[in-house]
Amino acid sequence: MVVAASIRNQRSDDGFALLKRDNTARTSIGVAIDESALAGREVISRQGANWLFEPSLSGEPRYTARELSPTTWPDFERLFSKHGGVGGCWCMYYQRPHGGTMKGLTPAGRRAKNKLDKKLLVDDGRSHGVLLYDRENPIGWCAYGLKQEFPRIDSGRNYRRMNLENDPEKLWRITCFFVDRDYRKKGVAKVALTGALSSIKAKGGGVVEAYPVTRKSAKAWSKWSNWFWFGTESMFEREKFKVVGLMGPHHLLMRRTVKP
Repeated sequence: MVVAASIRNQRSDDGFALLKRDNTARTSIGVAIDESALAGREVISRQGANWLFEPSLSGEPRYTARELSPTTWPDFERLFSKHGGVGGCWCMYYQRPHGGTMKGLTPAGRRAKNKLDKKLLVDDGRSHGVLLYDRENPIGWCAYGLKQEFPRIDSGRNYRRMNLENDPEKLWRITCFFVDRDYRKKGVAKVALTGALSSIKAKGGGVVEAYPVTRKSAKAWSKWSNWFWFGTESMFEREKFKVVGLMGPHHLLMRRTVKP
């Protein structure tokens, strides 16, 4: 428990602070994936379907993935509300250039502002992500978007130290995963990642970057799955991401190109 306490209390100014997460706490492309196809990363088109894909993680339930939109906002709200707004963040942390706008607010005020600001961004088409469903029940989330949607990443100390030059004109970011506590350790985040990459492909593709937890840190934190909101190194390796460099002691910068 000493390790857990020290990690929970860590805080940095680089945009990759270890935020404590809740422990208890239909717009579409139209593609379908079954369990065998998912293993081979095969994507099969489905015209007119109201989902990104429909994989079967087991022989029992069917899972669908849908884009976050004003239509699916109530599902996003239901998933996050069940888990305390996931630490009260409402997946807004990296969408703010800095935290100054939250100063002076009570914890309840911060939660309310995060939720309101997220809804405004979604309504304006400036916040993207994939919701994963078990039938009609939202069970997982993966946030993605263009570089401009996540300005806090650029202001991060460790990101700036990478001295990245000649960044591609179209750079996508995958920033956050969340899985309902009743569905954890069932591969849901991996399927959500597949959905995000399928969505990026449908939007014209480009270079995609992510900031997963290193294998060493993932092993040390194995009992605290709510700290893996960036995903893990192995998840992205399976999707052919390559390591660009180390971002501090716990995270990597990984990239791959998605062709349209």
